[in-house]
Amino acid sequence: MKTSLISEFAFFIKDIKSSKTSRWLMCAILVGLAAGIGAIVLYALLDITSTILLNHIAGFPITHPTNEPPLIKEVSQPFNRIYFIVIAASGGLLSGLIANFLSKETAGGGTGTVIGQYHNKKSIALRVPFVKLVVSVLSLGTGAAGGREGPAAQIGAGFGYQIGKLFKLSDKEKRILMVCGMAAGIGAIFRSPMGAAIYAVEVLYQDLEFEYEALLPASISSIVAYSLFSAKFGWVHMFSIPHMVFSNPVELIPYTLLGILCAAAGIIFINIFNTTSDIFKKISYPLYIKTAIGGLVIGLFGAILPNSAGMGYGILQNAFLSTTSFYLMFAIGIVRMFTTSITLGSGNSAGLFAPMLIIGAALGSGFGGYIYHLAPVLVSNPGAFAVVGMAGFFAAAAKTPLSVIILVAEITGNYELIVPSMWVVSISVILSSRFSIERSQAKNRALSPVHEYEYMHDVLESIKVKDLMIKDFVAVKQSRSLKDIYAILSESKQTDLLVVDEDNRLSGIITLQVLKTILGENEMSNFLVARDVANTNLITTHSEENLNTLMHKIGFKEINTVPIVDDRDSRKIIGVIRRKDVIKAYDRARGEIENIKRSQ
Repeated sequence: MKTSLISEFAFFIKDIKSSKTSRWLMCAILVGLAAGIGAIVLYALLDITSTILLNHIAGFPITHPTNEPPLIKEVSQPFNRIYFIVIAASGGLLSGLIANFLSKETAGGGTGTVIGQYHNKKSIALRVPFVKLVVSVLSLGTGAAGGREGPAAQIGAGFGYQIGKLFKLSDKEKRILMVCGMAAGIGAIFRSPMGAAIYAVEVLYQDLEFEYEALLPASISSIVAYSLFSAKFGWVHMFSIPHMVFSNPVELIPYTLLGILCAAAGIIFINIFNTTSDIFKKISYPLYIKTAIGGLVIGLFGAILPNSAGMGYGILQNAFLSTTSFYLMFAIGIVRMFTTSITLGSGNSAGLFAPMLIIGAALGSGFGGYIYHLAPVLVSNPGAFAVVGMAGFFAAAAKTPLSVIILVAEITGNYELIVPSMWVVSISVILSSRFSIERSQAKNRALSPVHEYEYMHDVLESIKVKDLMIKDFVAVKQSRSLKDIYAILSESKQTDLLVVDEDNRLSGIITLQVLKTILGENEMSNFLVARDVANTNLITTHSEENLNTLMHKIGFKEINTVPIVDDRDSRKIIGVIRRKDVIKAYDRARGEIENIKRSQ
């Protein structure tokens, strides 16, 4: 046993010293550190900016999670609606100006941009994380209805890509570090290291698929960033909630209805969001005009209903504590669909992550409160429906069922509601499977340009040589004269001829390329025979071999015809397979993929 442990430890040390392992470990840690620092700066600047501009100047009632007190003291004064409208519009204008002239990819939500860059193999410029930081502070700090997690994700992804570029990593490795940065940014600023790591590898696809290669490095980056952020701002969950448990199977009845509600609300929100985005895209004005319009509209909404504007994390806290009437909670959830869509659709830099949680919690709280009012026996605690509704709505909109269950448990510190969360999430995702809020998501790995080669590899492996085998082929004896061979080729459609011995066993192949080199030598054709010009260094295949293996055998060699031999006798010919047929099968598979992409 001791020898085994020692040998395993020695192997581990050797593996750590190897370039690939140590490089990945170091890069993941560096991405976590960079994203963690970015999250700290973003959090601090957002808190200070929003407190000064919204609270101190406009008297806007900012709400906070229990465990996130403001960094500077807030003041209590009347809400000046005119000031708030001016601040919101000005913030939209300034953020749009900076994004328009320095980095347009920093406009809108951060996560969706990273997803698109990942699938389309696009690079992230060095300026992006820094510009994203500034425009996000200007947008969110002046009342935009969005979250800080999206900006943190894009900032982290930008640092991840640049670290990969610094260490001269491959394109694939740089993309994985983008995912690491996204996980680290969200894991830090939302204090959810496990949920963020799984979210980052899950949100890339609409179907239930994962970028599994990135899970381990993303976990390392997320843990590092979370630890750095928590060391600065405290090792606590974002929210404090009362004790909530699932102990009555009868509650599955209202939870089933909640799942249906989350699916329907998710589909409605996706349509509102996409319609709003399309309307702003059609406006032929510069980005900063659109962001100013968006800021102005949000200012007007916030002047009427303050809970419809701002980051709104305190809404979650109130939903968990059931301190707001269920009618108002319903109203907040519905209005937030519009204000979030306007914020991001207009190009203001804000995250979509938190708004989806807020809308889900508001609708869940309203629904739970309503059912509790009608039939208290079915609902033990309306606040539990806020927690579960948060997970159900988010999963329906973003198609991240696994990560959101873990994430909700981490940010609330409640693991007793995982069962109803799983139930509601499953229902909402199944009912809304055709819709997703992230347009940049690939349907699945097969339809992502990043994995196109891998899918083609799988397709070629699924096709057997026997599927393309030609049994009607021409073979000549070794003693056949070259003049006869020319005559045979001129009459047949084949470019290559198999050569067999007197027992009809494979001995070689005559290719058109070889014949062309001696075509003008009339004297030679009178005495040369098949065995003199045949290639005896043969590549053969079997009927059960797949096309991927065959393509690797052929490689870049000028081989147009491959003999298919019997499994038990390597010289008994049962057919041939032509290179052009393999290429046709490959092109057919590519065409099918393109048709599926167009249909999506």
